[in-house]
Amino acid sequence: MKIKKLIVFNFKRFSFIEINFKQNINVIVGDNESGKSSILSAIDLVLSGSIHKIETLGLV
Repeated sequence: MKIKKLIVFNFKRFSFIEINFKQNINVIVGDNESGKSSILSAIDLVLSGSIHKIETLGLV
């Protein structure tokens, strides 16, 4: 499976973010508290579909 694009609305620190991933390797870099882990959490949430994670994050 390849992720080509991530679009996120109102998730953690992001009101909106759109990321177009490249073909091979992608690296997420940034300052502390800039949202790197939030991007990974959004991907994890979509791929796992865990209702527990959704409830824990207060998204329902």
